[in-house]
Amino acid sequence: MPIDAQHSHRGEHQQMEAIVIQAGGPPAQSLAYRCEPVPEPGPGEVLVEVHAAGVNPIDVANAAGLLGAPPMIPGVDFAGIVVSDGDHAGQEVWGSGPALGIRRPGTHARFVALPETWLSRKPDRLTMTEAAAIGRSHLAAWETVINAMDLEPGETILITGGAGMVGQAATAIARWRGAEPIVADRHRPDGVEHFIDTGSSDLREAVLELTDGRGADAVLDTIGGPLFQAALRSLRFDGRMAGIFSAPEPRVDFPLAEIYNRQLHLTGLASVFMDGAHVARVFDQLRALFDRGALVPPAVNTWPLENGAEAYQTVLDGSAGIKQVLLPAGGGA
Repeated sequence: MPIDAQHSHRGEHQQMEAIVIQAGGPPAQSLAYRCEPVPEPGPGEVLVEVHAAGVNPIDVANAAGLLGAPPMIPGVDFAGIVVSDGDHAGQEVWGSGPALGIRRPGTHARFVALPETWLSRKPDRLTMTEAAAIGRSHLAAWETVINAMDLEPGETILITGGAGMVGQAATAIARWRGAEPIVADRHRPDGVEHFIDTGSSDLREAVLELTDGRGADAVLDTIGGPLFQAALRSLRFDGRMAGIFSAPEPRVDFPLAEIYNRQLHLTGLASVFMDGAHVARVFDQLRALFDRGALVPPAVNTWPLENGAEAYQTVLDGSAGIKQVLLPAGGGA
């Protein structure tokens, strides 16, 4: 039954609708839609009514039992309104919580309690649904492309899995930065100039051809597995490469000389361990870009909270570059 969010922070309602991971497994088996207690904000925290919340591969991995321990409300991304009393009351906020759904209840519920330092003001230009579609994908892209690899104007970056959500975000951020993205995937996203079909092309040879034999300055690897070594070998001397979370997979064997002899810089991103205040600052930077129109939100498909398992399954099956967004408060404007 719906909760009157206008009065929820006064203690008049103590239950909310939520998605709960009961046990690890496929979404239809692991996820339950049920009533849960409205979280009580602790010292330095606020209560946010979640108007929209994206579903990410990390949420699907969580539901499968690869991250947290059930029972737990999953969900890392959010866009909503602060409904508890205090300085932030009534603010429209957005973001992605590093520990949400794993070490504390997540955002796939009508309400979520968050530290004040995790809050970032939602871009005025975006609806709640659009704001929730940014979330972890743009955070991962920003952390790797900007903060880890410090991509510079005029540089070339290879993005494996470029048709996915992180790949799309990284492509847009690279263009804003003044760099040249090369997208590698099985399907060519709209508007991409330099594309490599990973199903029919030799990745390294294609990159060398597109860079006049020099190699890419940077690589963002969102796929891993069999593409890892080919992506690594696509770098120029002193190039840098970052990879993001991927599901458990077979071991990848490659000669260490690929790194040592060409002075390569290799790093990964463990976003679940990031500092929440740092994440909020990243969203502050992203807000300015979205409000200026320098970045635009991805295509979105929305779901009522009670159909959360179907949204998770859609992400698991591969959602063709379309962000799946839950609407815990209904509407989503």
